[in-house]
Amino acid sequence: MWFILLLTGVVSASAIGFVIWPLFRRPLGHAPVVGEELAELMTRKDAAFQAVRDLAFDHSVGKIEEADFERFNQVLRRRAMALMRQIEEYEPQTVQLEETLEEEIAASRRVEESASDEGRGRLREE
Repeated sequence: MWFILLLTGVVSASAIGFVIWPLFRRPLGHAPVVGEELAELMTRKDAAFQAVRDLAFDHSVGKIEEADFERFNQVLRRRAMALMRQIEEYEPQTVQLEETLEEEIAASRRVEESASDEGRGRLREE
């Protein structure tokens, strides 16, 4: 009987420890926060550029007068440029990530091309 109580206590303590442990752990680093901030900036930049395109379209179809277009266009372009400058602050991190991704993509394409060429050779032999 005491063995069952001891086993139940150990299992319960382990389960509680497993659930509570992440609350007391130190964060591994700031990389996820930087990635989230960069993603947020990229999203805002894309929205700003889309607003510039929408404004230009509205102006071209006559919905917006020239004076209003110039004023709004300057504001939106300044906002987009400010976001671009903020994104450039992350440049060293993103350049390294982009280079790694490019290398992986190139390696994947080489594998796909060699498999494709091998398949063509088999078709010619048959």
